[in-house]
Amino acid sequence: MRVAVADVGTNSSHLLIAEALPGGAGGFRVLDVLKDRTRLGECLDAQGVMTPEGEDRLASALTRFRELAASAGVGDVRVYATSALREAPNGAEVAERVRQRTGLYPAVISGQREGELTYLGVRESVELGADNVLLDLGGGSLEFVRGGEEQAKDVLSLPLGAIRMTRAFPEGEGKNAGRDVVDAVGRHVRELLRPQVRRFAARPGTHFFLSSGTAEAAAEAIAQRRGERSGGAPGSVNGERFTLGELAELLAHVARLRPAQRSKVPGLERRGDTVLAALSVLHAALDLLGAREVTVSEGALREGMLLKELAQVQTFSSALSTRQRSVLATAERFGVNLSHAGQVAELSRDLLGRLLAAGEPFPEHARSLLTAAAVLHESGLIVSQSSHHKHSAYLIRHAGLRGFGPQDIELIAQIARYHRKSLPRPSHPEYVALPPADRALVARLAGILRVADGLDRSHTGLARVVGLHRDADGWQLQVSGVTPLDLAGVREKGDLWTREFGPLAVRHEAPEGE
Repeated sequence: MRVAVADVGTNSSHLLIAEALPGGAGGFRVLDVLKDRTRLGECLDAQGVMTPEGEDRLASALTRFRELAASAGVGDVRVYATSALREAPNGAEVAERVRQRTGLYPAVISGQREGELTYLGVRESVELGADNVLLDLGGGSLEFVRGGEEQAKDVLSLPLGAIRMTRAFPEGEGKNAGRDVVDAVGRHVRELLRPQVRRFAARPGTHFFLSSGTAEAAAEAIAQRRGERSGGAPGSVNGERFTLGELAELLAHVARLRPAQRSKVPGLERRGDTVLAALSVLHAALDLLGAREVTVSEGALREGMLLKELAQVQTFSSALSTRQRSVLATAERFGVNLSHAGQVAELSRDLLGRLLAAGEPFPEHARSLLTAAAVLHESGLIVSQSSHHKHSAYLIRHAGLRGFGPQDIELIAQIARYHRKSLPRPSHPEYVALPPADRALVARLAGILRVADGLDRSHTGLARVVGLHRDADGWQLQVSGVTPLDLAGVREKGDLWTREFGPLAVRHEAPEGE
């Protein structure tokens, strides 16, 4: 299985294409990477609104990402956007317009979610201890994460990103201009962080980690200053350690240089315009938290995204029965986006279970039929985007699914056929040819599938069903983790549910920390 993920930051956007290793242990092999210096932080007006220039830069980057992923045999790219779009008042509108232009939706995630995923990426790259504190410096924000060997336990996001601080504390003229920036940024960092220090301060045995381009650049520059890079050639800095004292010496050196000279410092060549503020942020934060040595991780948000993606598919596939694994194999053969398919299948089965608990009757084999249809509902995309629901039905009928009888295969095909576009109606010959009980089952299960598919319209895989109950006004569905695109999707595709079960109202409940 191949997967492509991308993160959209304030300074740059990154694509990672990888292939799952055999054995199902969650390992992967990187196939390709691509970085685009979108610098969205430059494209925010005085009110923080994303300008058309920023939208164009983002659309251009995602178009390149989609094309490279397609050339590697990956039909979809999961895209998460962080600080720049998260804080822009028009971030949701920009994300939707970019989706319409590129076919990829940059889903805006919270600082909490960003920190959790980054911690996963770091865990894959370096060895964590029993108590770890991670600082991840982006262009717009600085995430603090405390956790154990496996996962994050506490996350804090503060608006202390490198680009943000560079713009907030412009460098003046004069001999001490650089030092003045260091002092001003340091005071600002301490002011914002001091109320939260106890959450992330050093304890006996605490290990500190840094992840970000700035951290990698600092590690490279310090290694160069130590004379550890033969011929000045840059190399991997994953797992490199340096002390707070070495960071302070590097910062003092950079502060003494004129802005134009900073890009000539070995290791800092690509960060001359933001490195002074960025290093000031890291030094002040680490000093306040009591860190004396740090370890650099090259694994970050996108690696965490990839691990989460692979884990979701693995968890879903391991829970399938023998015959459902034949459905999964068929989906792989048709190039189905397994992350989306698995998410829709899980949401479908969750909704079905809640309907059963509410007293709605379904035959025993309904869950198996719905799962198969959900996994294969987009298999027709291998033929064409246009009318792919009809192509899906055709492929399912002729795919040779093992473990299903001819009648079950026909029901699966028709449930998948009605996941989009028109509802089942008497003018559809295949539908009318079914016995009345089967027609009713197809319509009811397709109604569930449409809602589940709408809940992952953004292909983020983050939507969860919190609750479903029936009252005098109809069905009340509570969900979390959804994007504006997902909410629009489920409301648009709730038509068949309404016809079969009654009116459906959807309410988004933001999880704690969102």
